[in-house]
Amino acid sequence: MFKALRLSAICLTAVCLSAFAAVASAQEAPAAAGNIEVETTQYEDWEVNCPKNDSTNPCEMTQLVEDPETGNPIMRVVVGYPPQIDSAAMIVLLPLGVPLQPGIQFSVDGGQAQHYPFQVCLEQGCRANFPLDNAVLNRLKNGQSAEVTIVSPQGNQMQLQISLMGFTAANKAIAP
Repeated sequence: MFKALRLSAICLTAVCLSAFAAVASAQEAPAAAGNIEVETTQYEDWEVNCPKNDSTNPCEMTQLVEDPETGNPIMRVVVGYPPQIDSAAMIVLLPLGVPLQPGIQFSVDGGQAQHYPFQVCLEQGCRANFPLDNAVLNRLKNGQSAEVTIVSPQGNQMQLQISLMGFTAANKAIAP
């Protein structure tokens, strides 16, 4: 699943937003989308990926989130600054099988949850993406954790925790 989520980040980002750099493996290696080599830097719980010798693709930050019950990778969160909008944006990638109608709920430090729909599902997984206005971005920079709530394939609500340790430093590394 880890490789599928990583590949989905690459494909969905390159194909659907074309604003974030391709996500590569934890080592420096050619990315699957367009053979773009990336340089990876770790900022606590966030990984920053920057394409080498390719200024057309900006850097992005990403975190892989594990299922709290099984410890298996279940969600990838990608944050970047697409040139099409005037703010940061977040992509939440989840495996196939999640019910689409409820979408996701996103909150920071137990604050008011915002609802976002899934935009697309491909064979690598389902994606919800949304802009991060300055207020939300500041809460992320100053917060301890964010939470994505989904409905599992079995119909149960699942709360998936996103660590914000290293978020501010990683964001500073990718901000335009």
